[in-house]
Amino acid sequence: MAWRLSRGDIAGFRILFSLGILYGLISVLVYSIIHMKFITPLGMEAPLDRFSEGRAVEHVRVLSKDIGGRQEGRQGLKQAAQYIKTQLEMMKERAQPGIRIEIEETIVNGSFNMIFLRHGISLAYRNHINIIMRISSVDSGENDTAVLVNGHFDTPPGSPGAGDCGSCVASMLELARLSIDSGWIPPRPVIFLFNGAEELFMLGSHGFITTHRWNETVGAFIDIEASGTGGFGRCLHSYYCGMFITCFLLLQSCKEG
Repeated sequence: MAWRLSRGDIAGFRILFSLGILYGLISVLVYSIIHMKFITPLGMEAPLDRFSEGRAVEHVRVLSKDIGGRQEGRQGLKQAAQYIKTQLEMMKERAQPGIRIEIEETIVNGSFNMIFLRHGISLAYRNHINIIMRISSVDSGENDTAVLVNGHFDTPPGSPGAGDCGSCVASMLELARLSIDSGWIPPRPVIFLFNGAEELFMLGSHGFITTHRWNETVGAFIDIEASGTGGFGRCLHSYYCGMFITCFLLLQSCKEG
């Protein structure tokens, strides 16, 4: 007696065959992503009109190794603020005509209420440091709509803060340097906020958005947080390129709006 497959058996084999093909396609996709060949990162000697991963990583090294200990109340936090401010001031000296660079070191104080883990709490703070740079055209006004790029330079307790968030500061410093050294004049102002109190319920950002004279000019913002922890490729290519493209698109939308 010949062996014959029932309709149920045929349907089952079809499902298994389809799953096999799907598994194979997913395997090929995962393999191609894992072994994806990125563009070679640019080193310290890269042209000034190019984003340099080498220069960005050097900022991470200084912040996390040479300084370190950037928790609130420690001397490292003040040293990091001074390092950031010094880097920005050197950029300002190289700015070409037609570009206005404004740099401020501000001390923020304030208070607010919030819900945390279903409990209402009240927070009051004082004497937290923010470093701010605003890049704009000399023809722009004080109240022109701006794009805010925000990152923090304090770190979690017990951490040297390379990823969280020396990488944030490094990417912002290199992006700011690229904007200035390339001679690019933004169609709308760009505000770089280096805040010194993010780990403590984002006090630095709260201080800026509630008290600073540019707070009401922010039309769009990009918040940068803990980049680079996903591996070499994501740290040095995808993240920075995506951030730069996003910033460009936001500037264009502000210009058109």
